[in-house]
Amino acid sequence: MPGSKAALNIIIILVFVGLVGVILPSEYRIERSIEVDAAPGDIYPMLVDLRKWQQWSSWGQRDAAAIYSYDGPDRAIGMRVQWQSEVLGIGSIEISALQFNRKLTYSMQNVTHGIEATGEIRLEAFDNKTRVIWSSHGDVGLNIIDRYKLLTFDDKLGRDLDVGLENIKVLAENNFTAS
Repeated sequence: MPGSKAALNIIIILVFVGLVGVILPSEYRIERSIEVDAAPGDIYPMLVDLRKWQQWSSWGQRDAAAIYSYDGPDRAIGMRVQWQSEVLGIGSIEISALQFNRKLTYSMQNVTHGIEATGEIRLEAFDNKTRVIWSSHGDVGLNIIDRYKLLTFDDKLGRDLDVGLENIKVLAENNFTAS
């Protein structure tokens, strides 16, 4: 009965994988930062205007054919960008809280990839520079496959945050924020 032994081994492996998946964390928090030779007032305008995110975020640079639409109050709580893209899927970002020249909080949803997250970009002034700190956190719930995906999520999303922060640095240090 070699076939039944193989089937039993597969069942045992699947049960084990499922049990491990249940105990894996469902929540994540990823944070990255960079020092920028610019004042918070030079950086904040490109954060609070969601139309400018395409200039610096890695997501905005991945698909030139993506379709974006904007609604809500301009550069204020409730401003929202929605996108449709073959690469990025269908999603939105909405500003949920602001502290002038200090912090932007947003909610992000990607319907295609089943992602809901809260993000925050903080600006901390020091020695004529600004530390820009970008964080994202969320919860994948009971989905065991997504819990396994979280094992590499810090590297994947972390790279996206790093690229965005590097782009913010280049733009702010070269005075491209006014455009």
